[in-house]
Amino acid sequence: MKVRPFKIPKPIDQSLVVQVDIAHSFYNQLHQHAEIQISCIVEGNGKLIVANSVHPFGKGDIFVIGGNTPHLFKSLANDRKSHMITLFLTPESLGNDFFKIPELVEIKRFFTRSIGGLRVQSGKKSITQSMSRLPKVGKLQKFILFLKLIHEINKADLLELTGYVPSKKISNTEGRRLQLVFDYTMNHFEQTITLSQVANLVHMTTPAFCRFFKQRTNKTYFEFLIELRIEHACQMLVHPNKTSIAAISEGSGFSSISNFNRKFRKLKGTTPSEYLRKTDLSLAY
Repeated sequence: MKVRPFKIPKPIDQSLVVQVDIAHSFYNQLHQHAEIQISCIVEGNGKLIVANSVHPFGKGDIFVIGGNTPHLFKSLANDRKSHMITLFLTPESLGNDFFKIPELVEIKRFFTRSIGGLRVQSGKKSITQSMSRLPKVGKLQKFILFLKLIHEINKADLLELTGYVPSKKISNTEGRRLQLVFDYTMNHFEQTITLSQVANLVHMTTPAFCRFFKQRTNKTYFEFLIELRIEHACQMLVHPNKTSIAAISEGSGFSSISNFNRKFRKLKGTTPSEYLRKTDLSLAY
């Protein structure tokens, strides 16, 4: 499973790599690479796993994912294509003396802040415009756009994606096991899942699996599962083809609506009904 430590193909004469993904789904394998990535979602929606956290993504979202941070994009199944523009870079690719230039102090600050991953909350229109130009320009203009992007991201309101970053790279074997667990969970979260089912999937005893998952993610498996279910419910609450909260609860894997409401409030700080009401109000303005 050599895809786990993913290698970004980088031309010899370039320090910045721009990649455009247009397909029915993004690269949904759990992977890690040395490069920091700045990704702009042009079209598509789904869920993003970064280290031990789950986040929804949709059109207009912008993410910064730190180097060597395990992550995957899981697109929702539909007939529409997903489209993402990504910039890959490492501090080393810019040269040892780059950060000694006094005027570039804020570039160094960006690299420090991006370790746990970031979600851009404001100024997205300007950042998206810069990202959309990256695949179309030459090397010098691309570098100028990179500096502008970092400046714009540093000015924006930013939400940290995860407070936990593994202290070391995940090995091929560990990555394979986590990939199997994540794949199974994302494809069956609406059903009843037991620890023994998931442990058997990776040929481990239940206690060994619980230790393995907690050590690699700093969460229990059920904490991860509940977070995934709640994020799915959030996406369904704001879906154009709205259904009842009771149906969303059942479709997200909860056996009772009272348990759903309790877990939702714990993670989101509000009830599903209030979350829906606030979303409808924000879309109205």
